[in-house]
Amino acid sequence: MSAERQNLNWLSVQYRSFMILGLDIGATRREDFIKSLRKLLFYTICMVTMQYGFINFVIHSITNIDSITSSLSMFNQGVLLLFKGTMIIYKRASMLDLIWNLNYLAKKASEEEYGLWVSENRRGELIAKAYLYACWISMTCVAIIPWIFVVYEWFQGLEMHLNLPFELMFPYDDGGWLASMANYVLTMLHIRGLANTSIGIDTLFGWYIHAIVGHFRILRYKIKKAALRIDLHEDHSQFVQDIGDFVEYHKKVLQYVEDLNRLYGAMSWAEITMSCLQLCFLLYSLANDPNFASIPFHFVASASITLQLTIYCIGGEKIKNENDMLCDEIYMAMPWEKMNPSEKKLILIPLIRAQKQTLLKGLFFYLNQSLLVFIFKNAFSFITLLGAMKE
Repeated sequence: MSAERQNLNWLSVQYRSFMILGLDIGATRREDFIKSLRKLLFYTICMVTMQYGFINFVIHSITNIDSITSSLSMFNQGVLLLFKGTMIIYKRASMLDLIWNLNYLAKKASEEEYGLWVSENRRGELIAKAYLYACWISMTCVAIIPWIFVVYEWFQGLEMHLNLPFELMFPYDDGGWLASMANYVLTMLHIRGLANTSIGIDTLFGWYIHAIVGHFRILRYKIKKAALRIDLHEDHSQFVQDIGDFVEYHKKVLQYVEDLNRLYGAMSWAEITMSCLQLCFLLYSLANDPNFASIPFHFVASASITLQLTIYCIGGEKIKNENDMLCDEIYMAMPWEKMNPSEKKLILIPLIRAQKQTLLKGLFFYLNQSLLVFIFKNAFSFITLLGAMKE
């Protein structure tokens, strides 16, 4: 394994994002994952420095809820992504092994089975690109909108200010142009680091989901194929071998689900907890932020966070549904009236196992569609609370 590179045919978005940060998911050994320590430290220092700027502003403006919510949303996102980045580096061996194992299992499949896996990966690639574009739009808003207002003030003959979509405070910030430019450059580096960390880690989770779902589709195909041999050709000679292969394949897929739980469990918990607060702050800022230059950024950032949460929650729902569909397929596809008693007993083994739910966990909760609804309900409850605190 160490002499080879990962198959990154469906991980181009993730690969480019990680490489910007100095990380290489094409590696197969944990010691090769950190490609450029300088890049990694540079972006980490930028992100930590900005965290100081956000929390410093919040502390000095704690009574002005309208102004601090946008800064709190960025602070939350920074804490979340620094945590997720730390976890992915700490668990890099497990991450690289899971990429390798999912690709290797697909590589051993037949041509028809591999086609099913590829079609599922194409869907995952589209979602990854959609999230990439959403993050790019957010970055563009941060980069361009302050200058649009500068040009507008210049045309109106007003005093020009380079206002960012969120407030921050540093000791050197005296309100002058030199300090504003320093804040702008630091902000762009910070946003680039945040965006690529999020794109890399969150869309990699999405790829894991679609790769595992692709293997569930292969399992359904195997069951149909075994059933058709008996139903159409009354060929019972390969049934024991077919079911043995199915059980072995199913065990591997279930193991990969558990590996994903161990890899992303803590990150999923942090994602749900912190993103709920961030969504609350962003939505509140949309209606109450006194800085009009912030509104487009808040809108696009809210859409990005929603897509981010959808990747996790709908991903968990998708795994659960695929397992349920596999159970139904085993029961419905088998020509029970044509099967021997010994074959009926044998098929009970995968049928019973498939009836057990396969779930993705975020430490204290399961990732599913209901959780996504719960997050939005809580976010709007927090918005009401912030409004009451303001009054």
